[in-house]
Amino acid sequence: MIIFKGLSISKKVFLKDKTYLLNHIINNFGSFIFGYIYVSIWKSLTKSSEMTTYVMVNQSALWLTMFLPYGCYIPQKMREGTIAFELLKPYGIMYGSFFEVFGHTIYNFLFRSIPIYTFSILLLHAELPSSNRIIPYFITLFNAFLVAFFLNYFIGLWSMKFISYTGAQGLYYFFMNIFGGYFLPAEYFPGILKQIVPFLPFACTSYIPGSVYLGKISFSFAFFIQSFWIITLGITAYILTEKLSKNLKIQGG
Repeated sequence: MIIFKGLSISKKVFLKDKTYLLNHIINNFGSFIFGYIYVSIWKSLTKSSEMTTYVMVNQSALWLTMFLPYGCYIPQKMREGTIAFELLKPYGIMYGSFFEVFGHTIYNFLFRSIPIYTFSILLLHAELPSSNRIIPYFITLFNAFLVAFFLNYFIGLWSMKFISYTGAQGLYYFFMNIFGGYFLPAEYFPGILKQIVPFLPFACTSYIPGSVYLGKISFSFAFFIQSFWIITLGITAYILTEKLSKNLKIQGG
């Protein structure tokens, strides 16, 4: 079955990432310290412990919802010319890219997110979710990964059209940092932006899962917004992939 082929791709990426485990463990400390500094800033501003949980839950999840491989590995394949082999495979570029990134994300969940989250509970006293929010949070977290995958995938499609991906990558980080909700939750935006930001795809990646974790927004609202963007972005990505694959200029070799 083709799903097993996809899982086989994920397994290869997982094992490849595991060879850098020591490097990633060291990097986890840096990520935790960054979150701690950000928590300290929020605590000095709000005098509330709620932001400790919000920041650290999102800090541990950034490795699943923001820091995905650039362009889902497509820019690298464009540069090396190996994208030609992807076109010959029966399952298509988007399918292969998804399972490559999925394997990378499973690795990040086990060896990056869980350690940072555990440190947050033990050292910063971030709160555990109530029992009725655990499943809703993990569902919104998985949906957040899907939205982030498609946003990253568009960077890969950009490189298929324009070769260089740096411009699209810069825009991605700009919008994710501004509207993703990690640095600034939607309720702190001024004026009408406060109402608009939760409906943006970028907010699906950090603001919505973090708010479901704390019980600040309902699961039904979160699921509706995330599902809308997953379907919209998925259909758009599929159409663009089909169109760009027919006019692809192969480099490298």
